Amino acid sequence: MPKQWGRHWLLIVCTGGMLSCASPPFYSYLVYENPTAFVRLEFSPWADSDRPQTWNAHPATLSRGQIQKALEGLRVREHRAAAIRWVRGMAEMEPAFRKEEMEVLLPRLLEGLELAVPQELVTFYISHPLNATKREVTSGGLYVTEGRLHIILSNFRAVYGVPPAGLIYDRRFPLFSLEPLGVDIFFVAEEEEPVMAKEEGLYDAIFGDERSGEIVLDLSGLSMMKM
Repeated sequence: MPKQWGRHWLLIVCTGGMLSCASPPFYSYLVYENPTAFVRLEFSPWADSDRPQTWNAHPATLSRGQIQKALEGLRVREHRAAAIRWVRGMAEMEPAFRKEEMEVLLPRLLEGLELAVPQELVTFYISHPLNATKREVTSGGLYVTEGRLHIILSNFRAVYGVPPAGLIYDRRFPLFSLEPLGVDIFFVAEEEEPVMAKEEGLYDAIFGDERSGEIVLDLSGLSMMKM
């Protein structure tokens, strides 16, 4: 039995009968984890087990080149209101992921998409310690629908103060913003104009972020890009 379908039966047991899984985890499968980063599978908030039309197109097999181009092309720019732009101008774009972050995420995101079942999405978390009590957090998720790759950026280098006691929210809930998203998200393809995140995805429809934290990419377009 393929690994993802073996996991699918466990998913059904845990979600369908809470007697055997009285305290379900916040994630369904851990793909990768180190002290400052993880990639894991979580239940999609929009997936209804009785409505297949709400499911994702998982498992999904993407090429390394497709994921690499998607992550490399993702850009962010500090969001500035019109009055601030008039004084300071437009902020510069910068890559959403550093080189070392790409090296951690790329192979694990590929693996996660291949292991995911239709009711799951792949989430990611990257942090960098700033001092003994604060860290910088970038987190979000990926999922595939028919012919499209959705990338959610819930946090971009958000500063999180680790509480002395109690729940540590940033690692438990990578899809939730620790603070209002302070950047606009773009995708930049070779020799083309930047495309801003405009189309409302399933994540935005549910959580209602006033500025989209999700960008939707055409997988066929990613396939045609030069490597």
